[in-house]
Formats: sequence, C-alpha cells, structure tokens
Amino acid sequence: MLKSMYLVFIVLLLSSCSSSKVNIVNNYIDISKEKKQFTNDSCNFNSYILNSSSSEYGNIFIEHVSLNTNCIWNGFERSFFDNLFKEKTHIKTMIALERIDFDDYEFSTYLIDDKYIMNLIAKFSVDENTFIVDYKGVLFNEMIKNFDPKYINTYQNKPRFFSNYNSSLVNQNIIENYFSEDIACP
Repeated sequence: MLKSMYLVFIVLLLSSCSSSKVNIVNNYIDISKEKKQFTNDSCNFNSYILNSSSSEYGNIFIEHVSLNTNCIWNGFERSFFDNLFKEKTHIKTMIALERIDFDDYEFSTYLIDDKYIMNLIAKFSVDENTFIVDYKGVLFNEMIKNFDPKYINTYQNKPRFFSNYNSSLVNQNIIENYFSEDIACP
C-alpha cells in the first residue's frame, strides 16, 4: 500500500513538472511551422534560431539555447546576446531605456543609434535561455501585460529598429567562449 502511494506521488510529481513546461513563444506564435536553424556546440543540445514574420506580430527573431548539464555560462547571458546583436547588426549605440523583471523573464526596451526603439524578451532557467527580438513591439506588450495588466509601453509609437539578424551565440561560442564545460563537474 505504501509503495503504491509513493509510486502515485512520484508519477504525479513528474507529470505535473513536464506538463507545465510550455514553450513561451508558442503561447502567442505557432513556431512549430517555422523553419528552425538548429545550432550545435559541444555544450548544448536542441538549440536553435529562427526568424518569424506575421501580420499581427511583425518580424520576430528567436534564439533558444539549451546547455548540457555539465556546462555553464562564462558570464551574463543577456549581455552576451546584446553584444553579439550589436556587433552583427553594426549598431553604434544600444542604450537600455527600460528593463522590467518578472519571475524568470526580463523585458528590455532599447534605444538604437539614438533614434530607433527595439524590444527584447529574455527568459532564463537553469539550463535554457530564450532571447526574443521583437521589432514591432506587439508580442512584448502582450507578454508583459500577462505580468502587469496596467503596463503602458511609452515607446510603442516611436520609430522602430529593424534588421535581418540571423546570428547565434551557440555558433559563435567557439570564438567567443560564451559557455564551456564546468570543470568542477565529475
């Protein structure tokens, strides 16, 4: 009897953990139909980048990084993403105007080259990070309002930044050393 109750408890615990893990973007955009470019490195699996375009959300760039459990970031993940984005899009200045944190999400608004606005959504967890560049700002607004329904985006109607960014932290890791194996792990 006790073994049966223990088994039921374990099954419920495991199933509730797995069912709560929903792709944050799929709550808004069905990325299952999008063409993912899978990115590879010795420290990750199931990582990808993709560009999505829709009339509702405009152009969206997503990078999903899933690190192996024996690997660690060698610095702050969002800063790595910001710097690579700035370098590859030849941005001169990228100033954070607003940064709002909720749970494991970070919502950032940037002033690009002193004249354009761009939004970045970052989701952090133990071994996974997702970076979403929202050029139009609509997805940014919808997602942040799930945490704060009274949020008003004062930058929404300003001129917006756009690029054809298609780079990857994972693909650049061999050069930049963004993450590596944790030598403390057995």
